[in-house]
Amino acid sequence: MNYITLKAFVNIKGATLNKKPYLSLEDAQCIISACYKFINKKNYPPVAVAVCDDGGHVIAVERAPDVPPVSANIAINKARTAALGRRDSRIYEEQINNGRQALLSAPDIAALMTGGVPIIFANTCVGAVGVSNLKPDQDEEVAKSGLDYFLANYSA
Repeated sequence: MNYITLKAFVNIKGATLNKKPYLSLEDAQCIISACYKFINKKNYPPVAVAVCDDGGHVIAVERAPDVPPVSANIAINKARTAALGRRDSRIYEEQINNGRQALLSAPDIAALMTGGVPIIFANTCVGAVGVSNLKPDQDEEVAKSGLDYFLANYSA
């Protein structure tokens, strides 16, 4: 696109930008808080929880003091994988375990394991939640508790 074309596009009167929902820092903190309330209710060990936006960029992450530092990175990557793929990170792990080894070379995807869930709001992926430090199904259960909290408390 040359400068003249760009200038013409910018000057179109009445043009509007598409609008889409997004997660705020406050939303991310509420999701993380809901995850921690859930693990306390279930008497699970402490975890690391990460929330990212639809592009896989971290909005907030929290790691309990007794959780190994690597778990924070894993939680971030699980959330990132779910956001970029627009699906539970578990699906990638299942595909790899069923022989689809090519997924191991997928660009920008670092946590091909259970525990990341996308946040679909108003038919749009607005981000994802990732959890690490429990058994895989428990990581996913905790992540889904944060997702469920968000969906129950916000309307389109």
